[in-house]
Amino acid sequence: TQAQATEIIGDTISCQQVGAGSSFACNPFETTVGGGTEFYLMQGSQNTVGLNFVADGLTIRNVSGGPMVLFTTIVRLENISQLFSGARLSNSTIFGFNANDISLSDGVLSLDFRNTFWDRNDVAHIRLDAISAVPEPSTWMMLVLGLGAIAGVMRLQRRGGQHKRESGVLAMGRRLV
Repeated sequence: TQAQATEIIGDTISCQQVGAGSSFACNPFETTVGGGTEFYLMQGSQNTVGLNFVADGLTIRNVSGGPMVLFTTIVRLENISQLFSGARLSNSTIFGFNANDISLSDGVLSLDFRNTFWDRNDVAHIRLDAISAVPEPSTWMMLVLGLGAIAGVMRLQRRGGQHKRESGVLAMGRRLV
């Protein structure tokens, strides 16, 4: 299933640029999800890339106003809710950015933008996959009780059939003696 933004609204997420030699930085370093574009990658004082959590994942957009090339930039978004089991690239117009450039592990979403070429307004969308629901203990209890009841009824029916055969009662039109 796909995650919904409501799963992470209110979570505090931090952003770091960890690529060696990159002149880009996250702005802000930490924010609460739910107020529009959560992070920008900045070069100097100019916003270049917007990172925005949306209904089913994360949208990445070139907001620089023109084309750009990123050679050494790797972004880590930390403290992503543990409710997510994976991240998948659903679409991208960013040349050189593909599914192999995305990883999600232990609440850290890594985006490898090394050697990517961006046209004005290029965009990528990453879907965050939610962990499947785990049945609650009461659900398991009801399942066990239900299976036990079915087994008990089947056992009674089988015993009842044996009793009839032993007493010589007709079964399917024949006398069993």
